[in-house]
Amino acid sequence: MSISRTSRRARAALGAAAAAAAAALLLTSCAGPAASSGGDVGDRVDGGSITAYSANITYLDPRQNHGFVGRAIADSLLDIDPDTFELKPWLATDWTVNEDQTEFGFTLRDDVTFSDGTPLTGAVVKANFDAAVQQIEDGNGWYIRGLFDNYVETEVVSDTEVVVKFSEPNPAFLPTVPTSFLAILSADTFDKSYEERQSGDFVGSGPFELESYTPNEQITLVRRDDYDWASDVSEHTGAASLEKVTINFVDEQSVRENALLAGEVQLAQNPTVEGSKQLVDQGFSLISRAQSGNPYSLVPNFARPLTKDLDLRRALSKVIDRDTIQASITTDAEPASTSVLTPETFGYADQSAFIDYDPAGAEQILDDAGWVAGDDGIREKEGQRLTFTIVNWWEPKAVIDALQLIKEDAGKVGIEIDLVNEAPGGSTWTDGEGDFLYNNATRADGGIALYSQYTDEYLQTNSGATTDEVTEPGSDLSRILEESFVEPDIDARQDLLAQAQEIIVRDAVRIPVFDNVNSESGYFASDPKLHGLRENSISELVLYDAWLGN
Repeated sequence: MSISRTSRRARAALGAAAAAAAAALLLTSCAGPAASSGGDVGDRVDGGSITAYSANITYLDPRQNHGFVGRAIADSLLDIDPDTFELKPWLATDWTVNEDQTEFGFTLRDDVTFSDGTPLTGAVVKANFDAAVQQIEDGNGWYIRGLFDNYVETEVVSDTEVVVKFSEPNPAFLPTVPTSFLAILSADTFDKSYEERQSGDFVGSGPFELESYTPNEQITLVRRDDYDWASDVSEHTGAASLEKVTINFVDEQSVRENALLAGEVQLAQNPTVEGSKQLVDQGFSLISRAQSGNPYSLVPNFARPLTKDLDLRRALSKVIDRDTIQASITTDAEPASTSVLTPETFGYADQSAFIDYDPAGAEQILDDAGWVAGDDGIREKEGQRLTFTIVNWWEPKAVIDALQLIKEDAGKVGIEIDLVNEAPGGSTWTDGEGDFLYNNATRADGGIALYSQYTDEYLQTNSGATTDEVTEPGSDLSRILEESFVEPDIDARQDLLAQAQEIIVRDAVRIPVFDNVNSESGYFASDPKLHGLRENSISELVLYDAWLGN
């Protein structure tokens, strides 16, 4: 049975309320006691090692690709409580924001060291933010693209005080500071190439350090015994409880979950839907949190003539039966999308009215546009066949099955879908041969998620189109997003982002499908003896609080 439209809208309303509350809390400079893990599992036990099976990890540097390994090695200035969205101290004990959100002051702890023994200072923080600007200029800053457009400087007031300055209001900055995208690394790290850092040649101040990394095979993390600056979100203080974490790369999801069932490992990344049910039935735990940012969506390549056609994109969106995908494939854990932001993201606004399953409406659009069914049922116009190539870079079976259903339903109205499954960065998409990329994006703030993809500046860079060329006349999407990015008032910013989402969904500038858990770095099944695992605000698994009991 598919979930009703009413219940989807109720969920969407709750998501919007949570996002608005989160925005207010992010501006609050207060800290409270960390939440407890709950449940009677006995006292925390120090020591022990665990083994995890995960998909291959090729980017260890947290500033190049978010993930639970980089998060274990590197801390941030602040943390966010993922339940209340309240900012908490971490490497910074205090922070201030001026009225128009152009200056952000941080007071640093004076006892933090990196794993190479060097101290955290204001100069190190400046080096980190300056390096973020350089990373974007080098084309390597996908996750923070746009965030430093109006960056002026980081002023070092003292060894423990810095002020980050922008020439325009930057309300997306503070929510991004706690993420691994702006993890604080040693100053010497930025002398390394991106390729060196990608392979683990970087130094953080986190509770673990990298002991070894064998590409395509294994990662070994060991704890820092001198670690004593956990964030206020954490459930304990001092060093991590686990002494060692060994992560073996195993491609097959079923192999990973079967190893967990057999007691060979204590953690298995991204179990299958059916495997998850079996694991839960046998007492294993599932750790997941919905992703913040963009849900799984069809992302158009506007350099392709068919994909640039507004009518064709709208028709394709109408043949996606999102409720059936949820009911038969993804389950309620990964519900049908209601916008191009997930409800866990600041700025989210429900756009269900533009996401109806309407194959008859799709057929009418295609008929009116002059696309006529050929002998095999696929439509043609002026000798051109209506075929879209959809490129998929993701391994979960739910993704593959959802795309297969989309292909079948599209075929019923005369749209041919050519599915190409390839490894991330595969040549079909990078060479410009795909019409759509099936993709999601993790972002801490909905404003940066949309601004960094759908203003004219960024859209032209990606596919040579302007927003006016791919939206209804007068939509003015680029201007709306540019205004939202520098709007310091929470309510006004929320309204601008709602307008932008309506345009993007209505005109199929991005076609959302389902809201996903963070399978890449935050969806795991665990042994019942492994306690204290949690997820942060961008749904990365956090190893610091984990411990082995009985």
